[in-house]
Amino acid sequence: MQVKIKNWSLCAIIVSGLMVGQVLAADQPEVSTEQPEKSEKMSPLSGTPVNSAISGGGIVPKGMLLTALNFSYRDKDDIVNDAGRGARTSQQALYLLKLRYGITDRFEVLFVPGYVSNHRGAHFNQQADRVAGPTDFVFGGTYTPLSQRLGDPFSLGLNLAVGMPTGQNGPEYLPGGGVWSYSAKVGITKVWHPNHRIDWDLGFTQPTETGNQGVRKDMLTAMTGSYHYVFNPNFDIGLEFTLEKNKDWERNGVDMRNGHTEMYVGPTMNFCLPKWNMWLGAGVFVPMVRDYDIPTASDNIRIELKLGKVWSW
Repeated sequence: MQVKIKNWSLCAIIVSGLMVGQVLAADQPEVSTEQPEKSEKMSPLSGTPVNSAISGGGIVPKGMLLTALNFSYRDKDDIVNDAGRGARTSQQALYLLKLRYGITDRFEVLFVPGYVSNHRGAHFNQQADRVAGPTDFVFGGTYTPLSQRLGDPFSLGLNLAVGMPTGQNGPEYLPGGGVWSYSAKVGITKVWHPNHRIDWDLGFTQPTETGNQGVRKDMLTAMTGSYHYVFNPNFDIGLEFTLEKNKDWERNGVDMRNGHTEMYVGPTMNFCLPKWNMWLGAGVFVPMVRDYDIPTASDNIRIELKLGKVWSW
């Protein structure tokens, strides 16, 4: 197996930077020696992760609705582990609408419908084409045994969700979709007022049946994280990462030997409009680690945009 790893030292610096950020934030002088009062309001929108894969440990307060439209552009033009066989390149646009509603101050429900468009290049006897359709929608809930908003030292979120078979089916669509799946995730959020915020997640997704084109996907394990420095209530910058490991899939019961590991890292920023409880986030991510068992056209760049709003009545 060939492994394409870009700047392992940079990865170490980035991860160390997140850890150092926590230490420096912890060393910030306290404004007051009094114990902070518990708050039932929504946490400040500044510092929110841009990457749609990061949720952290915070949830929406009781009776409030958070809507976030996520857009991700992925240019799959860089063929890794080519071995002279090549791979089909493509450009992918992914749209996700996250709907999160607070049932209680420690529990929220979420619903994530999505839509994906793929513009695929020509490869051997396959002509260039464009296919689009819905993703497998997700429905779940998050419980927070610890909530910084309610006076705990940090926020801890425990999430369980189910994926529904709403995805694309047919020989022209991507393999493995249109299936039931389940997922679990633990998330942590820590805010050091007024300037520092860290979000971190670790979880997995497991399909339960064979999907489109007779392909059964296996477990996907993912770890994500972000650190944001908040300059003022209207603007912040951050550094975010996503690390994913996917086991081999099966096609008609035969091992496809296509397991992979990917790590993407990049800068992000948020522009907030506190008056309207809205924010706009943007980020650019590049690969740090790409390890594939077969020739694979992977993302040489990811561009993420997020438009969010909190609704209260």
